[in-house]
Amino acid sequence: MRIGFGKDLHILKKGDFLNLGGVKIPSPLTAESVSDGDVLIHALCDAILGALGKGDIGEMFPPNDPKNKGRNSTEFLIEVKKLLDDSEYEISNIDTLILLETPSLKNFKEKIKENLSKILDISKKQINIKAGTNEGVDAIGRKEAIKATVVVLLEEKRNV
Repeated sequence: MRIGFGKDLHILKKGDFLNLGGVKIPSPLTAESVSDGDVLIHALCDAILGALGKGDIGEMFPPNDPKNKGRNSTEFLIEVKKLLDDSEYEISNIDTLILLETPSLKNFKEKIKENLSKILDISKKQINIKAGTNEGVDAIGRKEAIKATVVVLLEEKRNV
């Protein structure tokens, strides 16, 4: 077994939606980023890369590389999934936490889980999505930032 941890944080600015787990969520704020600002996918990529011992998302997809400007983060996850597929490991489970004050993610968690399960070709039962606020404390609490943390557990493939 191998475990990986990922974290991402982005500044929020006025906008129409947030990208989370490849799902567009209506919001008066959006994440400022070189790519599409999907903090959940960025943290998930970091967690998988960490568990595989393959560095981090910034090394694999440098922010100063012009081809990553405005890029859909789902593309990052697809490339990281290829590394996972080529390894002797598979995902056992994923646990996530998204911190933001607004909007509420209650009605979007299942859609995010469904989208990530399709991209990663795993069961929705292997993915947990949690969301919380920072109770008005720090940049997240002041609605200036959004943060996601992810833990991934990998197991050796059964059919290697």
